Amino acid sequence: MTRPNTARVTDKVAAPKAPADRLRLYKLPADQVLRTLPARSISLIITDPPYASVNRSGGTGHLKRWFSGSMEWPQIASTLALGRARLRADGLALVMTNSAGLDGALAAMRTAGFSDVRPMVWDRRYPGLGSGLRHQVEYILVGRLPGSRTMSGTDLVSVGAVGPGTANRWPTQKPDGLGRVLARMAGIGRDDLVVDPFCGSGALLVGAAERGAIVIGSDISAKAIALASKRLAAAAGKSAPKAVAPARKAAKPSLEGRRTAGPAAYRNSARGSEPKSRRARR
Repeated sequence: MTRPNTARVTDKVAAPKAPADRLRLYKLPADQVLRTLPARSISLIITDPPYASVNRSGGTGHLKRWFSGSMEWPQIASTLALGRARLRADGLALVMTNSAGLDGALAAMRTAGFSDVRPMVWDRRYPGLGSGLRHQVEYILVGRLPGSRTMSGTDLVSVGAVGPGTANRWPTQKPDGLGRVLARMAGIGRDDLVVDPFCGSGALLVGAAERGAIVIGSDISAKAIALASKRLAAAAGKSAPKAVAPARKAAKPSLEGRRTAGPAAYRNSARGSEPKSRRARR
């Protein structure tokens, strides 16, 4: 019987154990979780940080409460530096931002120790929140090390954003399809550890979970962890080995009902010999 995939949610940090413990979520600050991970253990950091590069003072209700927890890019740089110190030699970092935060995000990535930072564009297909000139694209900054793996695909990713309205979802939720595309481009597999230190609803980790990677997410919001737990448990279930039915005993071959297309071949027919009885009649 296959063991069901569940997300282990905790407020105490322990190192992941592969392969049984492949999905772990922490209601803890990102820095606290990253410090527990060993050096050269992370294959991919993928995250949409709670950056405060947009004036959101007009937010109301649950949006206002969410935006009050935003961070400045220099703070985010410290978290990224902790992740950078724990990347494998072939590791990557994929960090999201919008156009208003692009300069700050680039500076934060370089401060964190990524000397090679390349922007990718995410076409959301729909405009974002707010008024005035709204953004339809966001950026995915690719932080590379000298030995980082090569990503495949193009630097333009077109995946439809989550529809309008935020009452029943995480306010800055990304589409699951974006996580799938990025995991495929980064070549993520079962031997990889993928970490989102600001996981929100867990959407960016869906692709890694579906590919069987070890997945770690953290967030200080209980609501975020609850959403991520449900989403990622379902995603991890798609990568679980399927139970194999016992093979049936093969039936004995039967010639019942079969017909040959012509007379039976003789054992030595390739040498031109025939039974004596037929040669005698010639």
